[in-house]
Amino acid sequence: MTDRTHATRIRHWGLPSVVALLLVLLALFKQGQGANWDLRNYHLYTPSALLDSRFADDIAAAQLQTWHNPALDIPFAWLVKAGLPGWAISLWLALPAFLAILFALRLLDLAWPEGRSAMRTTMAGLAAVTGAAVMPGIGTTFNDATVAAGMMAALWWIADSQGRRHAWATWLPAGLMAGLCAGLKLTGALYCIGFIGAALVCGPVRGAPSRIMALAAGGIAGALLTAGPWSFHLWHAYGNPLFPYFNEWFRSPDALAHAHKDARFIPHGIDALLAPFHLLTDSSRFSEGKLSDPRALLGLAALGAWWISAWRRRRQDVATIVIAHALIVFALLSFAVWVKLYGIYRYLFALELVCSVAILGVVSAWVPPRYVPIAMVVTAVMLVAGANRPNWGRAPFRTPMISVQVPALPDDSLVVLADDNPMAYAVAFLPRTVPAISIQNNFMTPARCTRLQAAAEQRVRRHAGPIFLLRQASSTEAPAAILAYGLAPGGNCMAMPTSLDDLELCPLTRGTPTPTVCAAPAPGR
Repeated sequence: MTDRTHATRIRHWGLPSVVALLLVLLALFKQGQGANWDLRNYHLYTPSALLDSRFADDIAAAQLQTWHNPALDIPFAWLVKAGLPGWAISLWLALPAFLAILFALRLLDLAWPEGRSAMRTTMAGLAAVTGAAVMPGIGTTFNDATVAAGMMAALWWIADSQGRRHAWATWLPAGLMAGLCAGLKLTGALYCIGFIGAALVCGPVRGAPSRIMALAAGGIAGALLTAGPWSFHLWHAYGNPLFPYFNEWFRSPDALAHAHKDARFIPHGIDALLAPFHLLTDSSRFSEGKLSDPRALLGLAALGAWWISAWRRRRQDVATIVIAHALIVFALLSFAVWVKLYGIYRYLFALELVCSVAILGVVSAWVPPRYVPIAMVVTAVMLVAGANRPNWGRAPFRTPMISVQVPALPDDSLVVLADDNPMAYAVAFLPRTVPAISIQNNFMTPARCTRLQAAAEQRVRRHAGPIFLLRQASSTEAPAAILAYGLAPGGNCMAMPTSLDDLELCPLTRGTPTPTVCAAPAPGR
């Protein structure tokens, strides 16, 4: 590589890196550290329980989400348990967002090289960072940014490879990156369908089988590396490698025989076709909190218009039409799969980045040169102002990031959870000798006589030591689940203050004897 080529590469990566870094840091420190429902429920608990060797003794402490792949959360849990400050841990959590935005800006330069400028990179970075999926996800444990980082890196690699690398050198690494991310978080599979479509159209028809085979080889290898060990554990323990999901197929006795799928936000009928338009107005159609964002509609429209323009001059610019084919098909298929399977907007982190840079790319390419700077500023400002971004739970940075003050408990104690509130993060701070069993939540309930529910009931009924109920301090009534299992309130509660909630441990006693609810055989635990 010549010195000039090396300097050019540094220049092409240098400005996008600086822009992405500064904007991600600004977004992070404006919002504060994460304190979302998922963090309180399972992002800290599951990896901590594995690191502390308590996972096998607890039962469903983090509800349905107890069995999500914990690989991405293990470093986070280690940093939290080490007592690091919130700002330091948040920087670690923000790293994937930085990488995703960096590759999005580099994709912009490859797809629309004629409009490359410092102004465009800055405005595109601003548009990308401030989306309703991207900005709330920066520095959080949601891991959508990690999925986006892999997908954007794969798209950049595909665009950078046109005319430079053969099919296997292009599509095997792209498939590997996509597969690694989908294995870490299964919702990333929606983008894998987009990549299949992109491979079909990204080049001559006769080369499609090679591209698909290379993509599949990389994708399968990546998914096996990141999902394989955890899936094997779930298969060995529960008879379902995706437990508890898709249990209508695997029929694990530890869960009901259905998909356990969150279908609240999936649009149906004409609403599915109108999803990009619905995103223009504030609503809870695609999220627990209200949001709106024009990027999906404008971005898909920009990609479509760019593809038409590239098609008209395909003989003069073969590379551009190939990249245009790949991006428009990737975007449309990914969005269609999202509409069909999820409808949860934050899963569109990667697609929102594609749409953001596409909008600025088309503006820079089509507006007369003298008006490009003002057009890009106006476009970026409109995109920033046109989005309503959900908060997802934030808190000021503190040291340590999460703290829990556990009162002294006898070694032979048992802690039970009996409602849907996310409290498993506090379980991560319980003594190793004190197991936690959830008997009522979004997955467990006495009325569901699964093998896991029977095991929870038998553990509670047979426990000879003290039993405590973990609950929010604002709670007043005894949960019906503890009454069903022959327990009753047994004295004054002990405060268990945390940096996220005011919790308490309430002693339980044996109340009026009740008949066994679930008589299914308990698993070997």
